[in-house]
Amino acid sequence: MNHNAIALVIEFDSDDWPYVIKDHVGIKLQSPVDINTKYANRRYLPFLRYFGYWAFNRATMEISNTGHTVNVKLTNDSDDVPFITGGPLFDCRYEFEQMHFHWGKNDMGSEHKVNGHKYAMEVHMVHYKKEYGSFQNALSYSDGVCVVGFFGEVSSKDNRDMANFIADLKYIVKPNTTIIRTFKEEFSFIKKTALKQHYYTYHGSLTTKPFTECVIWIIFTKPIKISRRQLMAFRELHSSHNGVLINENDRDLQPFNNRTIVYGY
Repeated sequence: MNHNAIALVIEFDSDDWPYVIKDHVGIKLQSPVDINTKYANRRYLPFLRYFGYWAFNRATMEISNTGHTVNVKLTNDSDDVPFITGGPLFDCRYEFEQMHFHWGKNDMGSEHKVNGHKYAMEVHMVHYKKEYGSFQNALSYSDGVCVVGFFGEVSSKDNRDMANFIADLKYIVKPNTTIIRTFKEEFSFIKKTALKQHYYTYHGSLTTKPFTECVIWIIFTKPIKISRRQLMAFRELHSSHNGVLINENDRDLQPFNNRTIVYGY
């Protein structure tokens, strides 16, 4: 392949890299799903509480182009790990593992749908239950992981809270590249939505291999705003396939299979 050629845009089917390894796929509790709000059970739940998210003491983070997404995680020398509790987690503590993004070549890049509607982006904050010791160990338990999801909706204006993060994407255009950044309030762009306390929650799976059915999903109803210019910074990132842009990294919808979905408030 000519390494000087203009990057290609290729759309992957669900059977293609990097999402479906059929031997690992369960049959009952897979994610993502189309959330039908008509069948959501309204339930008052304890406040979902965030610790260490909005006032970091200058946390050091790695921002990486993994070849199929942008991944953000704390470095090993970060002392205070953010965690969540409350809501459908009740008194259990779930510690932050990583944050990653899903987007498409158009404005329908979210993994979940709501009443058949897709958003331009979906942000996933991945946590594991502290009592299980590590993310890897937590995969063995049905309540081992909690993923907090935020939809991204196209806006005519840039999201100022994402400005620094978006600016850093130009340094990780190539796959398997990482930069180190020190932030005081890295998750500020989700704060307004996260504090609204209106979300859907259900039991599902990881949406990337090994698709383990160990996830408590919390999907917020109010989307964050992101401009098309900011979305383009994601769409210009290169995948692990030489010359191919990351433009379709969402998994196909999975059957809901009569699961219970709760609208928490």
